[in-house]
Amino acid sequence: MPEPLTTVGLGAIAAYLGKDGIQKILGPTADYLGEGLRNFTQKRVETIGRIFKNAEEKLGDRIEIAGEVPPKVLKTVLDEGSFSNDNLAVEYLGGVLASSRTEQGRDDRGARIAKIIDSLSTYQLRSHCLIYSTVRKLFSGKGLSIHMEDRPKMQIFIPYSGYLAAMEFSQTELGQLDSFFSHVFVGLHGENMLESHWQYGSKESIVKLYAGATEGGIVCQPSSLGTELFLWAFGQADKPLNYIFNPQLNSLIAGMPSSIQGACATNS
Repeated sequence: MPEPLTTVGLGAIAAYLGKDGIQKILGPTADYLGEGLRNFTQKRVETIGRIFKNAEEKLGDRIEIAGEVPPKVLKTVLDEGSFSNDNLAVEYLGGVLASSRTEQGRDDRGARIAKIIDSLSTYQLRSHCLIYSTVRKLFSGKGLSIHMEDRPKMQIFIPYSGYLAAMEFSQTELGQLDSFFSHVFVGLHGENMLESHWQYGSKESIVKLYAGATEGGIVCQPSSLGTELFLWAFGQADKPLNYIFNPQLNSLIAGMPSSIQGACATNS
């Protein structure tokens, strides 16, 4: 007789982790996991295993400190994350799981953050990561604060050539750029991932905002929520927003550029 799916599912997730990994990450909330996997296919279980492994890596030595993840966060990660076939979504949701593990187990903000991640398309999520990685690179050590008074000083210009290379669009996707640009940037602004002042277009339109533009591209600036999401993605939700500029933040992702080539600050 085959094993019940819940048993198989727990075993599949445990295979991604070290000894007692599930219990160490979730704490008492681990008791909810078997029920949560009851109707999952093997593929969905494997995706959850990858998310858990990512969370374990982001926790590092902190995993040895007693803590737990709120059941509400676990449910949302299972529901929203198990259908993710994108490596970056797995990376972000692993960060949410790691960030949600606290001594008291009451911080359930990650449930909302996981839903935001799920609401973003693959293109929007990759663009978010690239934009905030670029902001981090351009403004680290500049003495600026990500809070409201300094964000206008963090406006950046992203050349089309750099953006297209970083997005790794296929030939088919390159033939749909007009719809992709609208989808990505109108969508990110609508989700408050970008501040209100942004524009994309030809060189002729962009030079009105940034005189140094040598080609068409995008002008935008970071938002508070966009920065918060970036910190959650790397397991650092307990840190202030300005931690995005801290050299101790490890925001490197295998297979992802560390920033957008040719991007620059418009106010420097």
